[in-house]
Amino acid sequence: MAVPKLTLDMTVDEALARWPELGGVFLRRRMACPGCAMAPFERLSDVARSYRLSPARWLRELRAGLREAGR
Repeated sequence: MAVPKLTLDMTVDEALARWPELGGVFLRRRMACPGCAMAPFERLSDVARSYRLSPARWLRELRAGLREAGR
């Protein structure tokens, strides 16, 4: 079975279900995404756009959060 790779095409719910420790990255930025009703539908790229973040930087930040958590 292939290990899922964190991508901007994943929904917030998909990413948090696979890597719950990503919740800390959202919380550090004061984002409500982990509890948002749109989390099952909103992709990580949508989050970047909504919060006016560079998609590439946002992905690096999420991946850094995984590294910090030992993933």
